[in-house]
Amino acid sequence: MKRTGEMALGIIGVVITFVIGLLVVIGTIGFQSFMGMVEQEMMQDPTLSAQEAEAGAWALGMFGSFGWWIFVMHIIGLVIGIIAVIKLNSNAKLAGILFLVSGGAMLILTFGTSIIQSVLLIIAGIMCLVRKPPVSLEEEKHVETPL
Repeated sequence: MKRTGEMALGIIGVVITFVIGLLVVIGTIGFQSFMGMVEQEMMQDPTLSAQEAEAGAWALGMFGSFGWWIFVMHIIGLVIGIIAVIKLNSNAKLAGILFLVSGGAMLILTFGTSIIQSVLLIIAGIMCLVRKPPVSLEEEKHVETPL
């Protein structure tokens, strides 16, 4: 059975995951360098107390950690998505489960920031599990019907 739709959705989802992962890395690295400059400015600002400067630095540090968390989740989703695309023709049920795990995990663990690629992977997973190969006429004849 041809699985062109699932293959297309899976590949598009994997490519978007890769691109977004790269953008997250670039953004996180850029944000961390910007964060260092802001931290220095806060420490040198005489109007801020030490506690306020420390709280601001902590909040900025949390954004950097969040960026790395999103990157790691994208890498995990990317690897699972690639495995699902590879397994699609040989074992559609396994590929469907992998698509669902990849899309669902990325959607939940990135707090919705990966919604586009997650939805594509989830749709591909549902299609893999729901679509059945067409039954031929010969197979229908061999099925016994109850009287």
